[in-house]
Amino acid sequence: MILSGANGPSFMTSAIFGSNSKHAKLAAWVILFVTCSTITTSIQGSTGDAQGVPHVSKCNFCSKCTVGDSIGARKHHARTLMQQQIAAHDTQDHEEPAMRTLAEAKGSKGTVKEATHPPWLHASAYLATHNDVVPKQSLPNCTRCYGCNTELSSMADQSQFFDRTFTNEKGATSSWLFRATTNRTDSGMAVAKVYCMPLPKRQGGRVPTCAPDTILKNMKLLLAIEKIREECGFEDLIPKIWVDQISAVVPDLGYHIRWHGLWMEYADGVSLENFLHKGEPSRFPPPVILDLMHNKLNKTQVVRAAIFDLLTSQCDRHAQNIFINEQGQIRLIDNEAALQNSWKSCGFDSILVPTTQKQEIVRLSNEFVLKLITPDQARKGHADPQLLLDYRCYLPDGKEEIGTDYPPTIKQCLQKIAGMSAKQVQKHYGFTEELPAHNLKTRATDMITKGFEWAFKYGEPRNANPKRYRMQPKCCKIKYQHNEYGCAHAWDPKFELPIGNPTTGRHWDKARQDTGSYEGGTVF
Repeated sequence: MILSGANGPSFMTSAIFGSNSKHAKLAAWVILFVTCSTITTSIQGSTGDAQGVPHVSKCNFCSKCTVGDSIGARKHHARTLMQQQIAAHDTQDHEEPAMRTLAEAKGSKGTVKEATHPPWLHASAYLATHNDVVPKQSLPNCTRCYGCNTELSSMADQSQFFDRTFTNEKGATSSWLFRATTNRTDSGMAVAKVYCMPLPKRQGGRVPTCAPDTILKNMKLLLAIEKIREECGFEDLIPKIWVDQISAVVPDLGYHIRWHGLWMEYADGVSLENFLHKGEPSRFPPPVILDLMHNKLNKTQVVRAAIFDLLTSQCDRHAQNIFINEQGQIRLIDNEAALQNSWKSCGFDSILVPTTQKQEIVRLSNEFVLKLITPDQARKGHADPQLLLDYRCYLPDGKEEIGTDYPPTIKQCLQKIAGMSAKQVQKHYGFTEELPAHNLKTRATDMITKGFEWAFKYGEPRNANPKRYRMQPKCCKIKYQHNEYGCAHAWDPKFELPIGNPTTGRHWDKARQDTGSYEGGTVF
């Protein structure tokens, strides 16, 4: 059966989008299709395979899309197609972009044009209508179809960790996240991140804006970081990512996603934020938390994670972006706020690296660091378990500094990057702009020639002085007594702050008195 055609009930969408919205007709079909989801017959005719099931390209909406070019051959096709995609991606070098022949039918005479770049290198590849030959809204709605390259399912709202249930953080992004089948991970599953969805992410929400040029810029940054991950030996820390086309239908809606998106390997475990502060039916008791953080935490990973965050100038490394599993292994996710690709005013900011605002918030509290309370009002003696992510606690032979004593693979990688010009770095890693390449080269050069600690104190890119904090003592063992976490050894952090506005990084502009007492970047 063919559900009704293009001139459907747009009045149904006025409450969501407004009667004059350009997305009203699209949303009308979502509502219409979901309403008619109990219909079980499919379109019959010449557009389908031998069983009369249409190809997804012949449908506006489709309730159930089978993976593969035909119903009978779908398993073989999915396997061989994915093998071809893996081979094409793995042989591609950002230094010399691979030539791919992309036959594109143009016009009635079938003129063929060869593409000189992979499809994902074009901003239009992230637009919903990029590959449409005819408007989707003019096509019939289908209850069944075939031709998708993956099957999507909704991301689980909850995760199990030990004997607790955790609600996963939603995040502030307007992109959509799905579980997706793939042959590129051991588990056969990945996370697919889809941008430019012309549908509201939440009920009653607005259709997100779409900036394909910005998306392409971020994709190239993430693929550059993927290459750093591989070349510098961070594979166990950073989930693998790749960019590829997604052809699949949105669960329960039937909307056909048919453009490129970001694919990511699953990060095992839960966020550190969830582990420390949440959980049902109750939070973990302190002994369980301290056992994992003291006895199971992968300490060599903590050291290398700090190195990664400084090298790539990560600016959003907080407890929600660090995952930990039951064996104490950590994974760093959401790595796109890097190398000043988007956050131009941030040099680096990570709870893993001393002198940063995020680590000071862990140590001294958010209220104090943001100057909402005075030193006299600050809570003394409390030691957050996140302080156990201080790399200085895990250096070999009782060392206090990394200096230039890096793991061999990382050291070789730093030397390679430092030996290239900014232009060569940009070309090798595929950055859209020279600034991230310049920042990567500068940071690697400082780290390999002057040492890790010098690089985060004085190197570039650096934070504004109101966000450059003094070195503080490490707390490497935590106890829990009298209903409070505290450091289990002598520990006396200084409740002192840089002069200036800790939010903007500029001069102090509040009516209340500035509680800062030193010029940031001059006291370490």
